[in-house]
Amino acid sequence: MTAPQAVDAALNTTPPVSAQEDETDDATVVISSLPQPTAPAEPSVSDDATVEIPMPQRVLRKVGSGWGLIQGHREGRSLIPKRSLRQLVEGLVALGILAALSPVLLVVALAVKWTSEGPMLFRQERLGLHRSTFKIIKFRTMSNKNSDAQHREFVKKMLTSDDDVDGGEQGVYKLVNDPRITPIGGFLRRTSIDELPQLWNVVRGEMSLVGPRPVLAWEADLFPPEAERRFAARPGMTGLWQVSGRSTLDFKAALELDVVYVEKKSVWYDITILWRTVGVVFNRSVAR
Repeated sequence: MTAPQAVDAALNTTPPVSAQEDETDDATVVISSLPQPTAPAEPSVSDDATVEIPMPQRVLRKVGSGWGLIQGHREGRSLIPKRSLRQLVEGLVALGILAALSPVLLVVALAVKWTSEGPMLFRQERLGLHRSTFKIIKFRTMSNKNSDAQHREFVKKMLTSDDDVDGGEQGVYKLVNDPRITPIGGFLRRTSIDELPQLWNVVRGEMSLVGPRPVLAWEADLFPPEAERRFAARPGMTGLWQVSGRSTLDFKAALELDVVYVEKKSVWYDITILWRTVGVVFNRSVAR
């Protein structure tokens, strides 16, 4: 064999492939259409060093015996997957309700503005699907720039105490005679009219018509581990908690019902909850 032939033979030789390692339950497989370069030797890194890790476009993660697709993302983009057909239908329904109720919404907005100082709408950051954050929209029912210290203490006691903690009236687990509520705010809360602007959150895909209640981040920090399951569904304007007792159920019971809903979630189950919501709204015994 001549020298050029020997060089060509060496270049065209395919390197041997090592035996494939067994996959562990938490193995991660990166899918890429580009050839993967040989990784350089891993340098030693100190505990306080900053290491940049490139984010793949899409990742398959093995969980137990199954595989799940995780939507790849760049900085500033959400990990929440694109909208499903169900979300599109819910968005169209919510948009139609907003259009039909627009005269009522306008009157309520003006009433809120005229009866107390402050904006007509109340916006607050809440936790949604997979603990992603979004701004919830409601009609303002409280005085502007008030302190929530009393509410925080009340919720903390309900979630951390083994005693029965009511809101000032036996069997009612919501602050009774809350001084922060405006004159028209109490009526809007009892009739759930203050929740109607959340239809826009449904249009945006941040909420569903039915689901667990959207919670604050500091509330979620107090939840027991078993309640984490509730974040597997988008928060809803109504839910199993609202149709099972509303203000007559404490926070712990509400969290348990949220988990039950996630486990039983279906289209027909949601329709049943929506139907029951109509009756609950007009039931003064559970509304506060």
